[in-house]
Amino acid sequence: MKTALYNMRQVSIPELNFSPWYSWENRKQYPLRNWPGVYIIAICKKELEGTIPSFSDVVYIGMTVRREGLIGRWGDLNRCICREGGYHSGGERIFRDKGYYKNWHEKMYVSGIGIECNVKEPTPEDYIKMGWVAFLEYDGFAKFAAEVGGHPKYNKK
Repeated sequence: MKTALYNMRQVSIPELNFSPWYSWENRKQYPLRNWPGVYIIAICKKELEGTIPSFSDVVYIGMTVRREGLIGRWGDLNRCICREGGYHSGGERIFRDKGYYKNWHEKMYVSGIGIECNVKEPTPEDYIKMGWVAFLEYDGFAKFAAEVGGHPKYNKK
């Protein structure tokens, strides 16, 4: 972790270390799913479950600081690609390209970085942690651009 000076004390800044890939069906097994965080999505025919993510497989980078955490945001995406209501901007772009999730020939995977913080009654430290989420998302975009070029397929152009 890097450190920054905040209010005359050192505050640790997390590094961009994604979890191993989880198949979309196993996303609820991600231990930090109930916290805010950053996530990446892969859609492909190869088996990625349990492997370390590579930006070359990433088709979407997202984040959330909502109370329901990552699992709530992933629920929005799932309802969008399964046409069960709900809205997710990346999910809409994925659906327009691939159609109903149940008809796909590829598999979808998710990897995350959960940040433990209290978004319901945040302390000053919790606000800093929520800022880390935004920082890590943009760090992900920067690393994607450096390693792959451009931006992920289903992020806005």
